[in-house]
Amino acid sequence: MSVPLEEVLTSEALLPGHPVVVAGQDEVPRRSVRWVHSSEVVQIASLLRGGELLLSGGQGFLALRQGAQMDYVRSLAERGVACVAIETVSGREIPSDVLAAADELGLPLVELRRVVPFVEVAEWVNRRIVSRQVEALQLADGLSQRIAEQMAAGGTALAPLLELTARALGVSAAVVDIRGVVLESSEVDGVDADAPPVSVGLSVGGIDMATLELRVTPGSDRTLIETVAQRIRGVVALALSQRHRPSLARMADDALLRMIIAGGGGDQLFELAEAAGVRADVPLAAALFRSRDTARAAADAERALRARGTSVRLHADDDALVVALISFGQSGHVAARKELLEGLREAIAGTGTIGALGPTASTVKGASWSLAEARTTLRLGRASKWEHAVYDSSDFVVERFAERELPRQAVDMFIEETLGPLLELERRRGGELVRSLDVWITAGCNTADAARILFLERQSLHKRLARIFDALGGDPRGTGRLGALAFAVKLARGNAQLREGS
Repeated sequence: MSVPLEEVLTSEALLPGHPVVVAGQDEVPRRSVRWVHSSEVVQIASLLRGGELLLSGGQGFLALRQGAQMDYVRSLAERGVACVAIETVSGREIPSDVLAAADELGLPLVELRRVVPFVEVAEWVNRRIVSRQVEALQLADGLSQRIAEQMAAGGTALAPLLELTARALGVSAAVVDIRGVVLESSEVDGVDADAPPVSVGLSVGGIDMATLELRVTPGSDRTLIETVAQRIRGVVALALSQRHRPSLARMADDALLRMIIAGGGGDQLFELAEAAGVRADVPLAAALFRSRDTARAAADAERALRARGTSVRLHADDDALVVALISFGQSGHVAARKELLEGLREAIAGTGTIGALGPTASTVKGASWSLAEARTTLRLGRASKWEHAVYDSSDFVVERFAERELPRQAVDMFIEETLGPLLELERRRGGELVRSLDVWITAGCNTADAARILFLERQSLHKRLARIFDALGGDPRGTGRLGALAFAVKLARGNAQLREGS
């Protein structure tokens, strides 16, 4: 449960701080606060889960170099923080480049121009969250009771149950099967067609059969509706089970995905694939999708994949990840994979869902391997500073290889040999030198593209590269050192989980 950010910014607790939204203004109406956290620690992002209002006295942040301020803002945006509020009573201003970066990242940034007791803000928000939880649970329990009474009196037809839900919540309600076909729906006027629906999965006998999709009207309390949807999913799934029992093919499909998730292989995979209607001898890849709401991740992934006519199977994994098995044709699968990745990134960007696409396996026997590499890619991608909605396993080949094959000592020695002087310069003078070199190499040594990714003026990057080349003994282009540097910076920045020993 959460509180709309707009409500927090205009609350009696925060108004004494004279809050002014200085970046991410367009995102404010779409953000909700599920928790309040106050901290001066600038490496706080890894300790957050998303949806927080982060309150800062500003001393640590405003004392950082501008590049480090950029890192702070970027890390919080990637973590899904709802808003960052920084006291600027010291008179120091947030640099315009940092504000521009927050705008581009969609992170609401608020200046508090007066001192406000953070504990009072936290208490106000927490009281409001508890109050809204009570309201939502009362509404959900009442609706569940009415749905059960409707089923007892009129049977298990879905249409009357969806009409009851639509009237009670003021939403359009639909049950959509795994192919994207609407089984039943009940519409109301004025829904926000551009906003993603509130979606929860409906399982029958442990098999994902459909989703309940609720489309809200502008100004609706989305978090309340999400809570209600979670509470009524069981009774709606019960009604669905009476009319839409899983077929043998659907059961085989679910068993196939469960075996792949468990790391299984061998001839049984071929048998299950045949029973599920999946061609076992064509190239395929596994993908993972994650959101703060698993049902949201499933809906976003399914919509993006099926809109491209992709042959796909979806499954909600036990650790709140959505697993997709994507089949390609025998020919042209490299181009098809690239097109799929670009389409997924475009479709999922800005939804709050992130994903990772594993490497392509030649047959279904390699599906578990592709899934394992997709898991590694998702972890590495989230720890990196590359801004993609869907991470590509091919962008993390070095890091994945290092985890499998290289001991920590060998990696440390190689990094020191290749990047030692640069690392020492960065330790003494800062400047994100290793990251800048990584971005420049990854951008094909294109300074204009690298400067855009780094939020720098092209001339500023030229000066930074000159420092880097001076430390490394000259411009590496046209030499054998460029490949070694590309390998080394990935290892230095990759967050790979290297094993100890030789």
